[in-house]
Amino acid sequence: MSLRLRLNILLAVLNLGFLAALTGLLASNLKTSIRDEIEAAHRVTVQLLGTAAQTSPLFGPAPLVMQDFLNRLGRVRANEIRFYTEAGPPGYVSPPSTYKAGRRAPEWFAELMAPRIDAVVITLPGARLEVIPDASRAILDAWDNLIPVFLLGAAFVALLHVVLLWFLRRLLRPAETVLDGLHRLAQGRLEARLPVSDVAEWRELTIGFNSVASVLQQREAEQRALMVATRALAENREVTRLIQDGIEGERKRLSRELHDELGQSVTAIRLIAASLRGNPGAAPDIAAGAERIAGIAAGLYDGVHRIVRELRPAVLDQADLSAALDDLAREWRARHAGIELQLTLLGDCGDLGEAVTLTVFRFMQEALTNVLKHAGADRVAVEVRRDDTQLTASVSDNGRSGEEAGNGSRRGLAGMRERAAALGGTLEAGGREEGGFRVAISLPLGRDAP
Repeated sequence: MSLRLRLNILLAVLNLGFLAALTGLLASNLKTSIRDEIEAAHRVTVQLLGTAAQTSPLFGPAPLVMQDFLNRLGRVRANEIRFYTEAGPPGYVSPPSTYKAGRRAPEWFAELMAPRIDAVVITLPGARLEVIPDASRAILDAWDNLIPVFLLGAAFVALLHVVLLWFLRRLLRPAETVLDGLHRLAQGRLEARLPVSDVAEWRELTIGFNSVASVLQQREAEQRALMVATRALAENREVTRLIQDGIEGERKRLSRELHDELGQSVTAIRLIAASLRGNPGAAPDIAAGAERIAGIAAGLYDGVHRIVRELRPAVLDQADLSAALDDLAREWRARHAGIELQLTLLGDCGDLGEAVTLTVFRFMQEALTNVLKHAGADRVAVEVRRDDTQLTASVSDNGRSGEEAGNGSRRGLAGMRERAAALGGTLEAGGREEGGFRVAISLPLGRDAP
């Protein structure tokens, strides 16, 4: 059942109730008026006939005198008089009223309005009088007076109901617009807007609806933009991963070629130089030149091996992060004795997979390079912590902190952040409260990894 129909029914019930109450009040007043009128007329008639009964013996036989008096009296308003003698049948009955002769009010109305007044019996020698109240004419007057008032009230109530229905329809018209707007929103048409009503309450509702629709439309646009950005980010991460894989593959190829080709050539040079240097018949200048060649070849051999380790440590082929970091720490301590390096490994860091192992190792290389170039520190702490869901690696130093240390390494930090994001991880960098700089990377493991 719609709201409009319910309000229509409610208005109809209220209007009918008002009409019924008005009619009932008027009928109650009419009933009281009829009772007062009939009681007064009955009392006067009884007093008149009582006086006549007392004085009738003075003028002759009481029955004859009383009957003559009644014949001359005729009809008394609102009363019916019956005169009985000892003979039995009534000697006199009041003639019917000529007022609105032939008409009577409906039985139900007469029953409802008739006053309950008892008949009075007056006795006199040889006869008796019965005075019976008769409210039929007064009730008919009440009926005739009530019907026009009722019809006028009904017409007024009907007109009022029509006016209220028109006003209600006009008042509820914005509700249909609101419902239509809600249906359009439910269908996903977020561009739906409502005209602003001139009724204060509806105006607030329509303005609120339009505001909500605007917010929803904006959120949908933001959601779409977020989806596009998320898709682009995922694509960028995939591209970054492919690039990193390509770089690592190229590093691996270069290290292998340097080791195999250049390493063998340098070894051959060293062997030739050694044979020349060890030849007893060689001239002194040739022996000295061979000695220099052997020294240069040895340095070149060590340089090639150092480059090979930097490009691709052999231990990374086993995806063993612990061994790779131990090797990196040993090389760092050997090359930078003035900077104390502390390595802490918490948890099993041996079998993490090639992608995680390479990412953490390259992160450590870049972070330690930044410490060397920008921090001015004499102590650095490296920590790797693994739990069931993620691996966290950090490098902290006691050198310059905040922007002073971070400015020179922003490009390196951006590269590390891209590496971490490619695996669904994060990177944090900033100054420490106790001084120095800290950079940390967190990577998800297992099912949390992308």
